[in-house]
Order: sequence, then C-alpha cells, then structure tokens
Amino acid sequence: PPPATMLVRGFISGALHRLARAAPASCRRGVSPAASCAKSRRASRTAATAKRTSPGRGFRGLSGTSARRESTRLERFRARPIAAAALEAAGANDAVDCVRITRLEGSDVGALSDVLLSLGSTCCTVEDADLGTDAEREVYAGDAKVWHSCDVTAMFAPETDIDAVMSDAMDILCAKIEYEKETIPGDDWVNVVLDSFAPTKVAEGLWIVPAWTEQTEDEREGCLNVVLEPGLAFGTGEHPTTRLCLSWLRDNADAFRGGAVLDFGTGSGVLAIGALLMGAARACGVDMEAQSVDAAARNAALNGVEANLELFLADGSEGGGALPPGRAAGEEKFDAVVANILVGPVLSLAPLFAQYCAPGGRVCLSGVLTTQTPDVLAAYQPFFEDMTVREENGWAVVDGTRLRN
Repeated sequence: PPPATMLVRGFISGALHRLARAAPASCRRGVSPAASCAKSRRASRTAATAKRTSPGRGFRGLSGTSARRESTRLERFRARPIAAAALEAAGANDAVDCVRITRLEGSDVGALSDVLLSLGSTCCTVEDADLGTDAEREVYAGDAKVWHSCDVTAMFAPETDIDAVMSDAMDILCAKIEYEKETIPGDDWVNVVLDSFAPTKVAEGLWIVPAWTEQTEDEREGCLNVVLEPGLAFGTGEHPTTRLCLSWLRDNADAFRGGAVLDFGTGSGVLAIGALLMGAARACGVDMEAQSVDAAARNAALNGVEANLELFLADGSEGGGALPPGRAAGEEKFDAVVANILVGPVLSLAPLFAQYCAPGGRVCLSGVLTTQTPDVLAAYQPFFEDMTVREENGWAVVDGTRLRN
C-alpha cells in the first residue's frame, strides 16, 4: 500500500491498541482458571493508566484541560493531517464494536487473529497479559515470537453479529473461547486516543507534547516543549531510550550550541528537533523508513525548525541510500552524533559515526540494554574517549568524546 495508507493504518492500530488498554477492567474476562486474579490485576493497571493519561495533571508546561477547552483540543487533533485521515478512514463518529479475549496462550494468537480478520474484524491488537506486573517482558519488532500469555482485542463494524462471528471462529478452531463484547461510542475512542498521547515529562522543564495539546511555557523554569504528532514513527517519549537521549542533549547542549547535530535513526525526528530547540544551528536526520522521514518533516514544521533540518532516507550501508555530507576530508563535521537504534547497527556503524563526528565532538548512543554496554564500549573506544554510561529501567545511553588524533 502507499505510504499514506500505511501511516493511517499505523495510526489507527495504535489508537485501538490504546483503547484496548484503557477500557474498564470490569468488561474483561478470559480463558484462564485464574481469571478473577487477572481481573483484579488488570483493574489496578487500568487505574494506573487513567492516572497517567489524565490531561493537565502535574504538567506546569501545559494549562489544564477543562470542559471548555475539550472542543478546542478535538479540533486541533482533527486538524493534524494524519489524524484527519485516520478519523475519516475509521469513522470519527462511528461506534466501535469489540471483542476481548484475555490470557490466551501465545501460540494460539496467530490462528485466532487470522480467523477473526477473515470473519470481518477490522483490526486485532495483541498485548502482554502480564503488562504492568513482575512477569511482564519485552518483545521487539521483528521477533518471531509473542508473549506467553496474551490479551487480544478485535474490532468490528457497528451492528456486527458478534456472537455469530465468535461461534464461527470456535467452529473453525475447534475450541471454546470465552470472550466479552462491548460497543464503544465514537466520541469515546477518539477521546481515549487524545488522552493516551498525554504530555510526557522527560526531565525537569523538558516535555514531549502532542500537537493538539494546548500549551503555555513556564518562563520561570525555561520549560522546553518538543511538539510531536504521534503516529507510526518511533520516538514519542514513552520509551526510556528517548528520554535518556533527550536528557543527554539537554545536559550537553554546550557541545553543539551554534553547531551541527546528526540524528541517525531519526524516527519521529524528536532528537534532531530537540537539539535544534536547544541551540543547534542545523541538524540532519537519517532513517531507513520513508514513513519516519515524512513524520520527522511534519514534526519539524510543528516546532518551527523545518528550515534547519535536512532529512535523508538511508540505512548507513553501502548502496543503502544517500547519506549526508560530512564523512570525507574537508567536509564539515558534526559537533554531536546521536543514534537511538538497535544494538546491532550501533556496533556496526561505529566507524561511520567516527567519520561524521568532529575531533572533540560528542557521540550519544542508545537503543542499548545495560547488558550490552560492554560490547558498545569496546566498539567505540578506538575512536572515542571518556566513555560513560547512564541507565534507566534496564536501558542505557553510552556517550563519549571523539579523539583528536
């Protein structure tokens, strides 16, 4: 499908996933004998989610969202190009019928999702049934696995005969499936999307905020808001690595103020945009996904820095797309190179990042688990000195200074 269609699908999928997570726990029941325990655990999870996504709480950089401002927020949301396309595709005022199946064995998720989609489901979302507990574990994009126990939410067009669909699904799979059905009014799921993309505090005085949120800077703290249009690209501030890298940029802004920053694996563009707002004169963003390049361009415009950001579609490999100038002798180098990507590319691209980084310049690397930092340090020590490591929730950011000889 064309990129615009993929963006819309990604946006809707993310919206419905958040809707599934924010739905009342009382509406859920599953196939596990310990369903009552799971229900209690999910109830506390839902309460935590509601607390986290309540607009205006504890965010001095934003004004509180009152009933009077709710319509303004929705208008701003609808005005965003990707949001407007998603709402048009999904039907902003349409109710959403959904089926919830909890604590399903991970090995059964693929078959069930395929059957439900073939029977008319418009979207199936899957999440870790142990989310928010000590048993929660991460599964990364590209992994050929799912969680051991999963919660599945399937969406259907309004007035679908859910019971008939589930009866057919059970006949096809030769299995009994416990489920709960629910109809969610159109305005409800739109507002869940709005609330789920809540302002994210990166550090004191540093926030990532959705484009449709009303904001006012707190001059006393010099509050810095990086405005993003949440969508398909990585980098909305929810992940520790994004927060680690943005915090590093803020703490080391003197290294690139008035200079140039290279953001490799730019995603939403959040790091390049943040660097520009912190004083960089120019930035280059590189990503291997066309959707990310498009998202970064839109987000740069939202922050008024589009004239200072160049974007490149490339992956850093030979023949993998045109890279920014700066590698060759005589070309202007970058004062800081940041890369929030996977550990594999972080290791393999060490010589490339060294070529781009000016002598005495800084490098900031993340997408790295704390257990992987020894390998990263070993790969970069031939090119960089004064290497340090910061950690948050099992993730790390590694930084260093480019050798001068």
